[in-house]
Amino acid sequence: MNLVFLPGFSTAEKVTNVSGRGVGMDVVKTHIEKIGGTVDLQSKPGEGVMVRMKIPLTLAIIPALIVTGAGERYAVPQVSLLELVRVEVRGERKGIEMIHGAPVYRLRGRLLPLVYLNRELKVGTKGREAAEPASRRSIDLPTAVERNDVDGQAVNIVVLEADGRQFGLVVDEINDTEEIVVKPLSKHLKSISVYAGATIMGDGKVALILDVLGLAQCSRILAEGREHIQAEPAQVTAEVARGKQKLVLFTGPGGARMAVPLELLARLENIPGSEVERAGNQWVTQYRGQILPLIRVSHALEERRHLPTGGDVLSLPTTEMLQVLVLENEHQSFGLVVNQILDITESTLEPHTPSTRAGVLHCSVIAERVTELLDVPALLRGGEKYEPGEAAVAKT
Repeated sequence: MNLVFLPGFSTAEKVTNVSGRGVGMDVVKTHIEKIGGTVDLQSKPGEGVMVRMKIPLTLAIIPALIVTGAGERYAVPQVSLLELVRVEVRGERKGIEMIHGAPVYRLRGRLLPLVYLNRELKVGTKGREAAEPASRRSIDLPTAVERNDVDGQAVNIVVLEADGRQFGLVVDEINDTEEIVVKPLSKHLKSISVYAGATIMGDGKVALILDVLGLAQCSRILAEGREHIQAEPAQVTAEVARGKQKLVLFTGPGGARMAVPLELLARLENIPGSEVERAGNQWVTQYRGQILPLIRVSHALEERRHLPTGGDVLSLPTTEMLQVLVLENEHQSFGLVVNQILDITESTLEPHTPSTRAGVLHCSVIAERVTELLDVPALLRGGEKYEPGEAAVAKT
């Protein structure tokens, strides 16, 4: 049966003018073996032939964040991505500090080790790093993105997690998220631990996929993390004892500060008002192949449902961009439309006072401001009904 895979093999009885114009099985086998797969044939007289192809699992489609370093694009697997931070330095290295020669960023009260992508990949430095001793490279700021930090320009930080250790990857630019096809590296590049594969972008150019674990090991982030492995559980225990909780802060009508637990948040989205539709008595939008119900915080709270439309009360339909918290509760997803998303913070929720209206758990002092903690299950149960008069007001 292996004769089928030989170049020039044919089952035709005679040679014609169109012989050799098609693609033979030798071409099929060659391309499959290039990606590390196999192909074989099984034939049974009187029944037919079965072609069996095996393609490696590394040839898969994964979501990734596309970043830029020294003019080259790289893909960061989203499975390791926690959040994105943009530091507006404004003339001083606000939040970014040097501890024992290593850069760190103070993120919500915790020190986040920083790894500069250009430095670790040794790109954009014209070979200067390769000629310098390691001791000097550890404290010098050779790359353009590191000079941005010193010169007072904005710094883009991609917060990643590898082997339970969080660190910030400093890049030149953050582009967008894409679904990419992972292709294995050639044997010449497999020994480089910072790369997990490659992908072909929409413009036909190749982008390397970063190995977050390998990048952390190469920059010695994991080694530093093990030194503090005994201190971390003690800190977590202390925070739990104090009742700390991570929250998403935002504003409602009249600048009222509100919050929901971060654990219920799936994504933060900006949704064009033109994409909002009415389905029955509910406002909805098409979101990632599903129909996402929308609840406006300005209409969900009991005493605000009958306020006249105007001012900072969100009205639908609209042509403006809507800031939406995509929340999940008991396998149900919905979008909470808010006036403005402020920040993600951590608080003990003390002191607090009992709620005075439905949809609110209690009021607490968060970030030195009185903030209402919303009852997400109650908002989902109450929902928001479409009011026919509202559309007429919006048109006028």
